[in-house]
Amino acid sequence: MTYRTFEQDLPYLLGKFRNPSFDPATGLDNETIRRDIGLLARELAGEPRPVVKARAFEYVTRNVRIDVNPHDWFVGFGCWDREDRPLTALIYGWSEEADRASPELTELRKLCERTGATAIWKDFDHSVPDWEAVYELGFPGLLDRVRRYRRRHAERGTLTPEAAARFDGMEIACRAVLEMLGRFRKYALEHADGSERVAAVAECLGALISGAPRNTFEVLSLIYLFFMFGEHIDRYQVRSLGNLDRMLLPYFRRDLAEKRFTEAQIREFIGYFLMQWASIDNYWGHPFYLGGTKADGSTEISELSHLILEEYDRLGLHTPKIQIKTAPNTPPEFLDRAFDMIRRGHNSIVFVCEPGIARAMAACGFSAEEARTCDIRGCYEFVPRALGNTTGVGHLNMLKPIELVLNDGIDPLTGIAFGEKTGPLDRLRTFDDFLAAYFRQLDRIIEFNIRCVDDFERTLHEINPALLFSATIRHSLETARDAFSDGSVYNISSILEAGFASAVDALTVIRSYVYERRELTPAELRDILKADWDGHEKLRLRILRDGNKYGNGIEAADRLAAELARHVSERINRRPNARGGFYQASGHSARQFICLGEKTGATPDGRRSGDEMSKNLSPVQGADTNGVTALVKSLSRIDPAWYPGDYPLDVMMHPATVRGEDGLAAMRALLLTYMRLNGVAIHFNIFDAETLAAAQEHPENYRGLQVRVCGWNVLFTDLCRKEQDAYIERARCISE
Repeated sequence: MTYRTFEQDLPYLLGKFRNPSFDPATGLDNETIRRDIGLLARELAGEPRPVVKARAFEYVTRNVRIDVNPHDWFVGFGCWDREDRPLTALIYGWSEEADRASPELTELRKLCERTGATAIWKDFDHSVPDWEAVYELGFPGLLDRVRRYRRRHAERGTLTPEAAARFDGMEIACRAVLEMLGRFRKYALEHADGSERVAAVAECLGALISGAPRNTFEVLSLIYLFFMFGEHIDRYQVRSLGNLDRMLLPYFRRDLAEKRFTEAQIREFIGYFLMQWASIDNYWGHPFYLGGTKADGSTEISELSHLILEEYDRLGLHTPKIQIKTAPNTPPEFLDRAFDMIRRGHNSIVFVCEPGIARAMAACGFSAEEARTCDIRGCYEFVPRALGNTTGVGHLNMLKPIELVLNDGIDPLTGIAFGEKTGPLDRLRTFDDFLAAYFRQLDRIIEFNIRCVDDFERTLHEINPALLFSATIRHSLETARDAFSDGSVYNISSILEAGFASAVDALTVIRSYVYERRELTPAELRDILKADWDGHEKLRLRILRDGNKYGNGIEAADRLAAELARHVSERINRRPNARGGFYQASGHSARQFICLGEKTGATPDGRRSGDEMSKNLSPVQGADTNGVTALVKSLSRIDPAWYPGDYPLDVMMHPATVRGEDGLAAMRALLLTYMRLNGVAIHFNIFDAETLAAAQEHPENYRGLQVRVCGWNVLFTDLCRKEQDAYIERARCISE
């Protein structure tokens, strides 16, 4: 069989999901499928929603266009566009129906979003199947297990009409998956035209129709297929491809020992596998993770971990993205390989530290074993493997309470009376008075967020029944409840935040300039901010250059940061949610540091109206001027137990500081220090302002230049001018 034809196949691979071409004879176009699903849903009106959705799922698998191409090891699905998935209209319709049933809370959610106080949404984007069960059972085994649990409930008298509908939906979906694999196999056999690769794909599909995967290629195909069926048809993001090195290792070693495949052939399979997500090019990146710790305390890093990292580096990808589960036992040479990739610009890597994870998860009552074996998903989130499901249901704007205090509960940009009436500013005679008013406003936003979420999360199983995901989760089958809604062992709702450091710095300015030095009254500060600093540029620049900021190891600022973090933790963590689980706080900002910034006026830290805020638990961009040691010291004042959702730090370094062996040693020392202080997630941007400025002016010469936005990478040339300018300014700050 011919291998190593990657260069010839690359144009097809890059275009597979960007400019796809499907044989019209293989099925219907997506517009027709969407129309037909609407008609089908109307015909099935009155049927339980798991059944309606499953029939729509089945219709897609029977009618969508397909491809098996000699330029690829993995099949092609016509429903390739994440922004235009066939079941979207159906799910949105059910979502809008849920909104109409709660008009008051729907209106409250809209007010939260209009004012930028918090961003709230129904989250179906963070499911991770029980990959162990998927590997062990394969698609036919999952179907058999669904049927077995249905019979068990019938025998026990627990098969209620609702439970029966869920099992019906799962069975229909699992049968449809096997039927579509048959479509792919039939097409491959009919169109192989002498291609050994297409024939091998057909053989692989036949094996997966019959049972569980037997070798590395079949496992990789299974992962890809489950992802496509789950994310693009069932409309649930499969938010991790799993602990790839650990789970593939037995197949990899057996294939080599039995001479089924050579290492070069397995490298090719992995390269083509990674290219599927490079072609899909989801903005957020698609994750998998490497490493971890075995039950005996040794590392999970193996020869396969190195191989995967090498192939990823060779391809020069920015997606999928890699999380490295890091512990004191992680081999230094593996860390150095990752650090070398990062300093060369292949920086779609985050280190997620196991000691900090263990501390954060213990605060939620999870066992040490659940922490050791937890899944990493999304950007940096962690949850007990196969036992927990987490939704991300809101982003608190940590700057908004300051605006509300300064304007007695009125949002200055919209004029909406949204916050608490904390009274005239002249009554806030001390900084403690102001801080107490800030917390009152923040608490109100948190309560609004939770009220809205509790309302719609009660109906997640009605809005979007989780068919394939539930089929993989044993507890869901045992309880006959939807795995994404309330059928996992741990059903967690996570509230995130944006602008944490911006709020710390803004409050520090108020304490210093208003209450200690008395350069301004609160009312004067309010009026300056309403004018967006117009006429007060000297004051704004003085505040921006004031080194008394979070991220510099300064006691007063760091103590205030800890007070804010502790307050958020006490108001959110372990509160019961509407799904039989609990809430947890998260330090993760995603892209809301930009989106909520656009809805926030000028703030006391020198930020102008509409500008981005700080992201994650990191300092304001450019404010950490005392070096990375001081930065890590500041963050260490925040206990990861206060942010069990996740606890991420962004580090920006100049290329000159990480050159040579000394540079690798410095990066490794920083990671180990961060880990020793119970830090959890840490990732890097390493570039200089000159390179970024050149890329902005001549993008054609810098098409591969990557930057890390939050928990994902993008190509710098794909960013808008305003976002590019922000990165250039940050890079200038680290070089000064």
